[in-house]
Amino acid sequence: MSVEYGIVNLSLVPVRKKNNAKSEMISQLFFGELIEIISRKKNWSSVVSNIDKYKGWIRTSHFLSISKSDYIKLNNKKKKFSNTEISISNKKIKKYLIPSGSLISNCNYLGFSYDLNNVNFNNIEEISMTFLNSPYLWGGKTKFGSDCSGFVQTVFKIYGKILPRDAYEQALHGVEVTSIKNSKTGDLAFFGKKINLITHVGIIISTNKIIHSSGMVRIDKINDDGIFHQDSKEISHDLKLIRRII
Repeated sequence: MSVEYGIVNLSLVPVRKKNNAKSEMISQLFFGELIEIISRKKNWSSVVSNIDKYKGWIRTSHFLSISKSDYIKLNNKKKKFSNTEISISNKKIKKYLIPSGSLISNCNYLGFSYDLNNVNFNNIEEISMTFLNSPYLWGGKTKFGSDCSGFVQTVFKIYGKILPRDAYEQALHGVEVTSIKNSKTGDLAFFGKKINLITHVGIIISTNKIIHSSGMVRIDKINDDGIFHQDSKEISHDLKLIRRII
C-alpha cells in the first residue's frame, strides 16, 4: 500500500497505542502538524508524525488528507510554532483555541487566520515556567496535561528545537555534562534505574533546581544523586545523565 499524507486540522488529537478509543494515549498531535498515513482500519489510521517520527493510531476523522505535493511543499516551509495558546478563526468558526506548540505556519493552508499574542520568551526557563502546575497526563504534551518527556518536547519545540517524543531517545541528543555543578539553564537531566533504562526527564533551570512533570509540572531541587522532592524530602528520581541540547 502506498503512503498517504495528511495534516491535523483540529486543535489537539490523541494518538493511541491501538486502533481503539479505549486504548492508552501515547502521544498527541497539534494543530497544523503533518502526518504520513501508513494504513487504515475501519475508522482509524496508523500514522507517523512528521515532527518526531512517532507512530500511533488516530481517528481518520481527526485529520485532513492532502496530496504528496502539498505535503512536500508544507514540509519545506519554514516552521513557526505558537508560543502560547491562541485563537484562530475562519469564515465558519469565529474563535478556535489551539495550544502552545501548534504549527501556526500552516494556518493559511487550512484556511485559518490568527492574531498572535505578543509573548516574547528569551530562554527555555521562561517557556517552561508557563507550564508550572500543569497536571501529569500520560501521553500528554500541553499545559492542560503532560508527561515528563511530552513537557520537555513541547517546551523545546516552542523554543525552536525539535526533540524526539520519549525520554530515552531525548537522552541520545546533545553533549554530556559531567555534573550538576557544570550544568546550566536549559540542560536536560535524565533519570532511571540504569543508564540504558531512562524513564524520566526534566529541565535544569539553575545549578540546583529542576522543572519536571511528576504528578504535576513542578520545581524541585537536584543534586548529583537525583531529584530531591520538596514534599517527600527524599530522592524521588536517580540521576543518570545530563545532556546539553542548546
